[in-house]
Amino acid sequence: MHVNLTRSIHESAPNEALILGAPSTIDDPLWYPDSGVTHHITNSPSFYSNKQIYEGFNNVKSGKGKGLYISHIGSGSILSSTTNTFLHLNDLLPVPKITKKILSVSKFSCDNNVFFCVSS
Repeated sequence: MHVNLTRSIHESAPNEALILGAPSTIDDPLWYPDSGVTHHITNSPSFYSNKQIYEGFNNVKSGKGKGLYISHIGSGSILSSTTNTFLHLNDLLPVPKITKKILSVSKFSCDNNVFFCVSS
């Protein structure tokens, strides 16, 4: 299966006029693919269909090197706008202080038998 997430991200991105008048704490609905992370990360508990309290000692390192607390680990799904099917998000970490939803490219590709392609 081929899923072009780049197109969906650009189509649903807010325009600049909305960003200028928006409060600084708006919930960004977009998922940002990242090839350097091993787990999916979100600050929103609404994506979970299954979660358990995380009892480990690890934390998520931010771009500035700060460790962010992991409260749970679980799974969820998102609806593909191109294929109208649900795609799995296994090993999903809710990190309350994260500002963007991060999608692990390798994890997502393996769990859903899809691949990412870059389009210009």
